[in-house]
Amino acid sequence: MPNLPHIVIPRVEAENPRRKRRVGPPPVRNYAEHASTLRNEITQVLQQFENRKPPTGIDPSLILRVRLHANAAVDEDSWERCGLTLLSVEQGKTLVLFSSDSELREFIRQLREYQGGPRRGQKNAPYVAIFSNIERVDAVLPVDRIGRSLRSQGILDVSDLVLDRTYVLDVEVWDFGGRDANFRKVTELERFIRSQGGESTDHYIGESLVLIRVRVAGSVARQLLNIDAIAQIDSPPRLSLSVSDMLRKTLGDFPPAPEPGAGSPSVAILDSGLTSAHPLLAPAVGEATAMPRSLGDGADENGHGTLVGGIALYGDVEACIRARRFVPEVRLYSVRVLNSNAEFDDSLLITTQMSDAVRYLVDTYNCRVFNLSLGDKNLPYRGGKVSPWASILDTLARELNIVIVVSTGNFDYQPRDNESADAHVQRYPRYLLDDDAKVIEPATGAIVVTVGALSSGDGLPVGAAERDVSLSPISREGEPSPFTRSGFGLGGAIKPELCDLGGNRAYDGRTRRLRSLVELSTISTNRDYLRRLFAADVGTSFAAPRVANLASRLIGVFSDASANLIRALIASSATVPAAARERLEGLGSNATLRVCGYGRPDFDRARFSDENRVVLYSDSEINHDNFHVYEIPIPDDFITGRDTRTIEVTLAYDPPVRHSRFDYLGAKMAFRLIKGKTLNQVTNAFRKQPRQEEQVDGLTSSRWNCKMKPGPTLREGSTLQRALFAMQRRWANAYGNTYHLVVRCEKKWARQEHGPQRYAIVVVLRQEGAVNIYQQIRQRIRATVRARVR
Repeated sequence: MPNLPHIVIPRVEAENPRRKRRVGPPPVRNYAEHASTLRNEITQVLQQFENRKPPTGIDPSLILRVRLHANAAVDEDSWERCGLTLLSVEQGKTLVLFSSDSELREFIRQLREYQGGPRRGQKNAPYVAIFSNIERVDAVLPVDRIGRSLRSQGILDVSDLVLDRTYVLDVEVWDFGGRDANFRKVTELERFIRSQGGESTDHYIGESLVLIRVRVAGSVARQLLNIDAIAQIDSPPRLSLSVSDMLRKTLGDFPPAPEPGAGSPSVAILDSGLTSAHPLLAPAVGEATAMPRSLGDGADENGHGTLVGGIALYGDVEACIRARRFVPEVRLYSVRVLNSNAEFDDSLLITTQMSDAVRYLVDTYNCRVFNLSLGDKNLPYRGGKVSPWASILDTLARELNIVIVVSTGNFDYQPRDNESADAHVQRYPRYLLDDDAKVIEPATGAIVVTVGALSSGDGLPVGAAERDVSLSPISREGEPSPFTRSGFGLGGAIKPELCDLGGNRAYDGRTRRLRSLVELSTISTNRDYLRRLFAADVGTSFAAPRVANLASRLIGVFSDASANLIRALIASSATVPAAARERLEGLGSNATLRVCGYGRPDFDRARFSDENRVVLYSDSEINHDNFHVYEIPIPDDFITGRDTRTIEVTLAYDPPVRHSRFDYLGAKMAFRLIKGKTLNQVTNAFRKQPRQEEQVDGLTSSRWNCKMKPGPTLREGSTLQRALFAMQRRWANAYGNTYHLVVRCEKKWARQEHGPQRYAIVVVLRQEGAVNIYQQIRQRIRATVRARVR
């Protein structure tokens, strides 16, 4: 395979304001009747607010919940003109709003004008865009503040909290629109907690996320649930790590591992620590520390971190064992974030730990790739907002321009009451699509790269198959691991985006139980290396660091690349194994995407182009509500050939995120591939038209729009989007030798300081057969660049 360099694709220099989507009119209402209904609901909210006495020392906060019509689009400025501050956007077009005026005078005044109907000469009543779109107004109740993890523990009501039991809780406070205001509210709440005999051990005040870690009695927790300023109370993340089996190999079987070369890229793990003296790790370890420092010196007391670290360093430890050669290409850093019980420190918020650890390694060592093979097993994603844990990782990834790789978490399938234990085999892989098998926090993050697991093999111990016919692997090589988790994520985002080898499990029909077998496990470095050099285990925890290793090695090649470009190159290189595709495709059109994402990445495909597989890329930024156009040269062989020809586009971007909103992304990006039109025609079709201009026909719904799979509805919920267009011989010649890629950016709630929006695109043109489209495309692009320079 020729190792050809990728080609930078130039874009059309002009940046154009994009044509915005038209918002439909509000529903038709009887103004008087509808306003009367809303007024009664508001009166009830105000009465509840007046009758509810906050705890001593807590200023009351009037919080409203407003449910909108399904097609409503009301911007934040409109609410502010009503005297309301938007705190949260929840599922089902439901808003949470704050009023500093306990009587809602301005809101009620505008409602009164709406109730009076249209003024003379007007078609609609005043403020119709707001009030006609409101379906219901009510209060936020204490039970609404109980978080998902507490609910999973059976705490469904305030009374379920045991009065004299001590709880460690994360208290999320509404973002009142400024660091100073949020700091004052946190100080007020911490003072109250201390006055009740409780303890506040940590707080975090971010751009849109405000948290307090507390240790309080159930009686105090009940009071906290009645404080309006509190958005949610929940348990801290709880982890589940497995114990490793040992393998038989000694240090004498391998030559000494050398130190990575000067200037080598780095990969960092946030885990249970690292046995940095392990002879296969030690030459490449930059630092192994702990945060908080009270955890000690960063040593691994559990073994999980050392397993993860070996894979993050070498990518494929088994391949190194077979080759009898360990040569690290990256430098390894580790921050221990778990105590000896493999749990997070009770005194610190997860947001504090993640932020401190990541910032330390970025500031001190310029680390740009991080692996987090940890997750909260109690929080499979079933809709709603993502966790603060996921949100802080996304924020760090955007702010620091880094790649954060996260595992989906492991699913421990339990047959239902009406099923036998044999369902482990009979229902595989269908059970991977169950609600309980959804990705867990923080794998829901939008900018983090989420990785699921594939089976690395299906071999049994020598002689086992002959001795016991009831013992069988659940999945076959290349199929999804029987413990991996599936998507979709927030807003229909594709999660996981990638998958890699994580091991397999066997089912013993005689005992009717699952069995862990070394032969089905992933091999890596062992914490207790003096006893055993290697250990074996299974889990998505060991699929993620393979991708982190690949990302780090790519940064070693593309040193100036943004994190977006690294993500895009990795996704563009991924393929779903045939075994996985065949096993999943019968479960529905989206099953493969939900379980495997875009597939298993490949370093050589991410790093190099080939004569018949050409990678074009651009690392850029765009202003909000604008679009860019790229010219895609179509080689002659592409037009006249009979072989399979495809154009694949990958887009990666890192928008601002806001934990408190269901519309989590502050900006959204999308792309369209247009064929058979000139640059001017494409630009005119997508740009914002002045009123005096005659409107032009759009291209996105016409035959000029290349139909890519997955379609825009499915892919545009993600910040990492990939779609493929397959050319057909019967019409390929009719659309010319230049296609146009349109990349659009739509502002949501992002502010001016959040722009311009960074993004990267990767375009892959591939043609089967012995052809050299690489030279044809490179010459076309060079000619285009020379023409523009002139």
